[in-house]
Amino acid sequence: MSKRVVIIGGGATAAAAYSRLAQGPPAGDLESVSVVSPKAVGLGQAFGTTDPRLICNTSADVTSLSATGESGLLRYLAARGWPVSRADFVPRYLVGQYCRESYAAARTRFEAQGVRTGQVRDWAQAVVPDGDGYQVELAGGDALSATDVLLCLGLDRPVLPELVSPYLGDGRLLTDAYPTSRLRASVPDDAKVLLLGTKLSAIDAALTLCTGSRRQVVMTSPSGELPAVRTGLVRPAVPLVDRARWLAVDPRDPGAGGELTRLLVAAIRRADPGIPLVAQVSGAADGQQRLAEELVLAEAGLVPWQGIVAEVIELINEWAAGWPAEERQSWLGRHRSLMSRYISAIPVRNARRLHGHFRGGRLALAAGYPQGLTPVADGWRVSWPDGRREDFTHVVCAVGYAKPRLARSASGTVWINPVLGAEPAVGADLRLRTPDGSGSERIWVLGASAHQRTAIVNYLNTAARHAAFVADQLRRPAARIPVPVTTATM
Repeated sequence: MSKRVVIIGGGATAAAAYSRLAQGPPAGDLESVSVVSPKAVGLGQAFGTTDPRLICNTSADVTSLSATGESGLLRYLAARGWPVSRADFVPRYLVGQYCRESYAAARTRFEAQGVRTGQVRDWAQAVVPDGDGYQVELAGGDALSATDVLLCLGLDRPVLPELVSPYLGDGRLLTDAYPTSRLRASVPDDAKVLLLGTKLSAIDAALTLCTGSRRQVVMTSPSGELPAVRTGLVRPAVPLVDRARWLAVDPRDPGAGGELTRLLVAAIRRADPGIPLVAQVSGAADGQQRLAEELVLAEAGLVPWQGIVAEVIELINEWAAGWPAEERQSWLGRHRSLMSRYISAIPVRNARRLHGHFRGGRLALAAGYPQGLTPVADGWRVSWPDGRREDFTHVVCAVGYAKPRLARSASGTVWINPVLGAEPAVGADLRLRTPDGSGSERIWVLGASAHQRTAIVNYLNTAARHAAFVADQLRRPAARIPVPVTTATM
């Protein structure tokens, strides 16, 4: 049977899957590969920016469409004369260009192999069972026939705090930090801004709003925590974490947390035995002070903890892959604060800019989270936990993005980002399980779409691993990938 592959999504995950499918010897049963995305392939939410001041939060070493070996991004930039190293945090638009050109090169390889390929600029809404394959229904009314579907949906739906939900549509409320050009255009230079969020997208928003203007910005979140500071995120030359012991830990064991802590501390000591862990982090309770102290540590090269992060992300994903989804979410919830501070630490360059804005008075970090928000004539009035009232002209939401959601109807149709509906189960092979659970569909989830099976998905190296795993399955002869048997009717 000839394979007609449809990739839904056009970001870096889709580019990784498409590029991997085009590698290796020609697959004789691969008839066509189509990408469904309204935007240019490779230019998703994370790397589709044109703002040169936005830099990656991961180093070039792990920002690659290939999960193993030398970074493809590093080779791409070196070939074009960019003086970069493995540890460098490069502008995001360069990663977008790399993804875009990798897609173009893969398209040329497909054409040379006689594989029909192209992009459909539309939104995919549903995947409908159809005989021995599927129909991918598009928002514009058309449909694509597929034997195999790869869901490469991105993190592009902003989470909206309950605080602002009654006021959606108000021009003084911005529900997303991106694109930054819209943020700058929508907020006047003399505005006073309440910025909801203190993590990665909020930091991008703060740096955008505080640069080259008279704006005053107050950041706030329930935790009030800013990320830690690092000078690089690279894979270690030799393993630092005891992998076998980590994977043997039972998360349901009451002593699991202590055992993992011991493994982490031992790994950090291997990274640099001369610097005690207590000397690598700040214990300041005040967020601004903690940022300042951890910036000093990073600039002095006293943060060897950063050397184990890439390894830990991979280990957590492997360790938690087989857990029930509820158990994984519960574990992640209990450790979210620690993980978000260090796994999602910020580059020293961004920390330096943030610190400068704090010292200059343009930026502040609120001591609490608003208890109330009320529209007034000139903007918004905020009620703080200590009883104070404070007025702002604008509110910007930057609290992160909702993971892609799927739902399956009684007829077997898989809906993309529906409001309601039962979510289909995902197997260890990253394929959706059939409605009765007895087999697997030929529908794969990759990157952020695979959050049911993967703990940490907002990381390009994770998406690249998924792309390699899935593409290598698809390049096998069709007979070795079973077609789902279903009794569902339309």
